[in-house]
Amino acid sequence: MTPEQRSLAREFARQAHADGVQHVHEWLCERTDDELIREEAKRILAQQPTSAESGAVPVPRRPTAADPMLGMELGGFRIERLIGSGGMGRVYVGTREGQPSRAAVKVLSRGGMTDVAMGRFQQESAILAKLDHPGIARLHASGFHDDGQSTFPWFAMEFIDDGLDLTDWAARQSLPLRGRLELFVRVCDAISHAHAQGIVHRDLKPGNILVDGRAQVKVIDFGIARAAQEDSSRFGVRTETGQLVGTLQYMSPEQCLGQRDRIDARTDVYALGMILFELLTETYPYDVRGVPVAEAIQTVSKGKVPDLREALPQAPDALVDAVAQCLAKDPGARHADAGALATALRDLLAPKPVSVSPQRTDSGELRSSIGPATPRSAARTTGATSTSARARGSSRVMGVVIALLAMALLLAALDVFGVVDVRGLASRVLGR
Repeated sequence: MTPEQRSLAREFARQAHADGVQHVHEWLCERTDDELIREEAKRILAQQPTSAESGAVPVPRRPTAADPMLGMELGGFRIERLIGSGGMGRVYVGTREGQPSRAAVKVLSRGGMTDVAMGRFQQESAILAKLDHPGIARLHASGFHDDGQSTFPWFAMEFIDDGLDLTDWAARQSLPLRGRLELFVRVCDAISHAHAQGIVHRDLKPGNILVDGRAQVKVIDFGIARAAQEDSSRFGVRTETGQLVGTLQYMSPEQCLGQRDRIDARTDVYALGMILFELLTETYPYDVRGVPVAEAIQTVSKGKVPDLREALPQAPDALVDAVAQCLAKDPGARHADAGALATALRDLLAPKPVSVSPQRTDSGELRSSIGPATPRSAARTTGATSTSARARGSSRVMGVVIALLAMALLLAALDVFGVVDVRGLASRVLGR
């Protein structure tokens, strides 16, 4: 799928969600003949975060006079409008008097107050209370409210204004490879904080990783997260063997196979590998959208580990290896947690030192192999060479002079002792 197709699919999904379209397939067929665009739009719609902490994809603003929550105050937050709804609850925009920032107020709906739903809702609130990181949407307050008919739980958390999902934001910014890696490292830092607290998200996907108007990463929707070292049954959220919890496209093999005892931080690392592949290539490592569940599980658990270089030929070896390690079928072969993955990617991004190997020239001087000398050092070298040449010339002239003087003294001595008639010899030579 091209970036243009993906962008159009996202726009169709946004429109369909905003208009509350009921028959999505027919609606999409009226707008495009491109099956890839239609399938991508349906995938995006199916993966909209149910916690709706973001106002990026608003629900349709239809008459809501019948909604008893509007105008109600929960923990000092006045409910202004509905921004999202899911199987377990509804999310509203709430404002607090005297404070400019808004909150996303999540309420468990009366119809969804089963023991399991109540347990998950309380667990999400408890997990958010343990997390304090700029890359994770913060919890403001939580409690129970009695409206006279029933008592229901609620919590208010940070509202991500103008948030876009990770891959969409990167595409709109036209980020280069390095920029996408730097952005993703910040995602890893946020998840690393959760892992350090013993929290496994279990539903990481681009739709649950938002980037706000200040380019700040915000991880949302800890609705099915769990504390790795805690027995989730105390919240009533123990799943039965084989039950799929999460988003199939980003699920790890152990999640797909229902192996609950193997789910830990490395499960999130697998999802991060899937997201990183998609972020870098704008394609999927493998596509299980619309595939029967049994076939999708087979692909995820037994299929060939995707090779990043096939989709991104210019990817360096270290990056290819890092992604492959994330996507290993065996959790034991993956990075230990998001922090270890962040470290590997930072090492990849770090500037490498320039290797300088000294070489010896014929003149006995050391020269660097990285290029010619600077003008100043070149001038020093030239000056030294000229001085040496002048010294050698002066030595030769002095030697000649000394030799001539020695010969003259020898001839004079011979003439004195009558051995050689110097004057006669000179006359014959000149006369000749």
